[in-house]
Amino acid sequence: MARKRHLLAGIDVGTTKICSVIASIEEGKVRIPGIGWSDSKGLKKGIVVNLTETVDSVRKSLDQAETEARAVVDSAFVSVGGIHIQGLNASGRTELRDQNSEITEEDIARVIDEAKSLELPEHYEVIHALTQDFTVDGQGDILNPLGLTGQSLSVNLHLVLNAAAAVQNIVNAVNKAGVVVNGVVMQQLASAEAVLTEDEKELGVIVVDIGGGTTDVAFYRRSSIWHSAVLPIGGDLITKDIAIGLKVPLQEAEQLKKDTGNMFPESIADEEMLEISEVGTGRRSTISRRLLCQIIQARSEEILNAIGEIVEEVRMRKDLMTGVVITGGGSQLDGLLDRAEQMLAMPVRMGYPINPDSTEERPFDPAYATALGLLRYGKEMQNGMGSNGSRSVLARRPKATTERLKDWVLGRIG
Repeated sequence: MARKRHLLAGIDVGTTKICSVIASIEEGKVRIPGIGWSDSKGLKKGIVVNLTETVDSVRKSLDQAETEARAVVDSAFVSVGGIHIQGLNASGRTELRDQNSEITEEDIARVIDEAKSLELPEHYEVIHALTQDFTVDGQGDILNPLGLTGQSLSVNLHLVLNAAAAVQNIVNAVNKAGVVVNGVVMQQLASAEAVLTEDEKELGVIVVDIGGGTTDVAFYRRSSIWHSAVLPIGGDLITKDIAIGLKVPLQEAEQLKKDTGNMFPESIADEEMLEISEVGTGRRSTISRRLLCQIIQARSEEILNAIGEIVEEVRMRKDLMTGVVITGGGSQLDGLLDRAEQMLAMPVRMGYPINPDSTEERPFDPAYATALGLLRYGKEMQNGMGSNGSRSVLARRPKATTERLKDWVLGRIG
């Protein structure tokens, strides 16, 4: 008898890139047979500004993953990010209907609904209601009150809000690419699933995902998110600063950043020069590598300063026992981790995503963190272990899915 093969997919819809990952779950073992990658077009800081271009980018990424996996997926968990995301903490309290009785799932749902009943900003919706802890009759720090006995029940939540239209536009783009959206997931929540250990979440840690358009931040302690934020600064701004400062094409500026950038310009010798081409004319000239690194340092330190300001604002430094984990496509800049340790005065490590359910031990590039975290998140949601209140977006199978399945079958037999 053939082994049952269950497919799970995640699509990271970012400002710079769109990454699709397909997982195959066979007899409880997880494999990742397909990964697709495409340049992201039609998005700006996580917001769809051109639906047609976004659909084409999603489809290109998905087609590549399906070809590699030799399979077609019809549903996926999808990341959402951007400057419209807001995180806030909320609390709720309820009296138990039968005093000194066991707490039921209905009681827990009722107190969570009470905490979620606050007035939201206009045109915003809750995409996650993440449980922090419960209190029963004044006894706090309870992770799961089910079955406990008491007279009153309270809960602390971290609510993640996003502009309803921004979320729906992402969902529409993925639907039009031929995929049903099982659920939308905040980018830093997905990344944390891929790069953080359970000990880090328990002892206190910050996950920082440096993307193209934004930098996403989440603070964990006691295994829950207690603060989240989105900074409107990412790797693209560093690239643009280089292009403007050196008068080079954007593509060349990006390559210079990756290949020769460094966060410590003082360590670069004065005589070290780089050859560049002038934007528009293509004329070749040379510039000091130290100048390039000074441009990179200035914008990167702006990101690190903003993170430091958040740490002081939320007064959680004493709770961050394990420091900072930096991941995402913009995390691999030479010298960034060392500079972050200096400026934040905390331990800093690179967040390499590893599939924790697989026997495969090779780490993936940090740029894949969000997409791989979507798989872990989706697996837990399907197993009934997901966070309360996570937004689920279900729809009929788009026609494009059937067409892609037909094309794939014809390609296999042709």
